[in-house]
Amino acid sequence: MTNRDERIQHYLDHMCVQVKAREVHNDLRDELGNHMEEIILDKEQEGYTEEEAIAYAIEQMGDPAVVGKSMHRLHRHRIHWGLLTGLSSLLIISLLLTWIYTTNISVETFQFLYKSHLIYTIFGLVLMVFLMYFDYRKWKKAAWWIYILLSGMLWINPLVSPFDYGVQRFWSIFGLTIDLTTISIWVLPLAIGAIMLDKLRTKCDVQSISTYILLVALPSFSLLQASDWVRLFPFGTATIILFAWITRKWLYTFVGAAIAGLVTMMQLFLSGEYRRFERLTAVFNPQNDPLGNGSYNQSIMSILHSAGWWGNGFDTSFDHFKGFYMDYPGVMLIDVFGWLAGIVLLLGIVWFLASMLKMLPRVLDEFGRMIVFSITMMFVLQMLYSLAMTTGKVPIVSVTFPFIGFGSHLILEYAMMGLLLGVYRRKDTISLRSQPRQPIRTLSK
Repeated sequence: MTNRDERIQHYLDHMCVQVKAREVHNDLRDELGNHMEEIILDKEQEGYTEEEAIAYAIEQMGDPAVVGKSMHRLHRHRIHWGLLTGLSSLLIISLLLTWIYTTNISVETFQFLYKSHLIYTIFGLVLMVFLMYFDYRKWKKAAWWIYILLSGMLWINPLVSPFDYGVQRFWSIFGLTIDLTTISIWVLPLAIGAIMLDKLRTKCDVQSISTYILLVALPSFSLLQASDWVRLFPFGTATIILFAWITRKWLYTFVGAAIAGLVTMMQLFLSGEYRRFERLTAVFNPQNDPLGNGSYNQSIMSILHSAGWWGNGFDTSFDHFKGFYMDYPGVMLIDVFGWLAGIVLLLGIVWFLASMLKMLPRVLDEFGRMIVFSITMMFVLQMLYSLAMTTGKVPIVSVTFPFIGFGSHLILEYAMMGLLLGVYRRKDTISLRSQPRQPIRTLSK
């Protein structure tokens, strides 16, 4: 090693001591080392001796400890305080609505729900914190195993899962009830994306596309066998949009998806099973079936009309709702606090989803970007439809309101948020040597 190399490495060693994220040390050595070499070569061409050129380059770079501290501020773990603030607001709303409901409902069997809701929330928060600090890149190696496990469970699901309102969703294992289809629509797109991301980005040929279609088709068929159309639609939509995002072939993807979607919709609504067509038409004419499919829509719209800007207050009776009120927390929020609270919730949800989408350009790791995109997309689909159901103008289906609605789904939603926050936390501490097209980050927000 020449004297020049030794002096440069000595400088870089002292600089890297201050940077806690060891993964970016080689990136910083390459960037700053090359910059120092350029300065030295320029000065040597101007007539400086090698020793003078080296001393000048070190002087221009500055104190290595100061430079290292500056690099550490750029390449350190980060917390997305905006998303955590929004999540905390949803948590407070969720606990508040559950408490109001359990204290006002006259049916004794519903009065235990607050403790159950609190337990689900605590478990979800613990899992969220764990996934936020767990290195998300390790999930990529397990993608095939996760896909095989969930696909296999879905395949045998009709044999072991009882019918619940015409749908086979739940598994009971050692006294625990698992919502298998809901877990699948969240996790399987992540597994499929992890398996196919590199293949589709490097070579989007017939073989890769066929493999992706097959990976999506197998669980889709299982969801169809379980009669869980409510979970099948967001799964299909999410995997189609994810394919378009990975391949960047938006037009071809959506033309093919539109044709497949039209055929699926015809099969769904023209078949007499579970009176799906009647449930759709009940949205437009709920008075035609006031005791059946239109009862929920009528109940929601009557509550919206009576709530006004300021609501009916804490002492309103919840026995008048034609169903389990905690499945429609947006309606209950308006019933108690009025239209103004509903508008605030709408604006808050839009801001919350927009904050997730703004993460994409800040994450340079492709696998991390895929995770952010997939999770955000699923939250968008569920939150927007949940808000639409709050109006009573769309078909009422078993889509839960993330973070607010009652149920064990809270655990899964907090887990997904933890995974997303984990990607953001490491966005500035991952080496980009495997992605040569991306420049080293010099500014972070």
